Amino acid sequence: MAKDSNCELCSEARISPWLFEDDRLFVAICISCNLPMIVLRDHRCNIDEDEAVTMRQILAREAKEYFGEAPFFIDEVMRQIPDHKHMHARRRPQVPNF
Repeated sequence: MAKDSNCELCSEARISPWLFEDDRLFVAICISCNLPMIVLRDHRCNIDEDEAVTMRQILAREAKEYFGEAPFFIDEVMRQIPDHKHMHARRRPQVPNF
């Protein structure tokens, strides 16, 4: 498994709660946005569609537990750490009902 000593996600520091882990992935609460985030343990961005589907499924399962009935979506845009595959579960904005 490839690691980068300068990568925050590779360090796997448990500085926030972890919701799930296996030998390929972990789901933790992101320290930047305080939301569930799934992280590939291998330091790479390019994943195949099977890996992407697995990441989405696991994150969706953990996000449902975390958010309860609140709607959410999977955000695959990697902003602060663009070279290590991860995804966030984010609350859907509520639109006022007039």
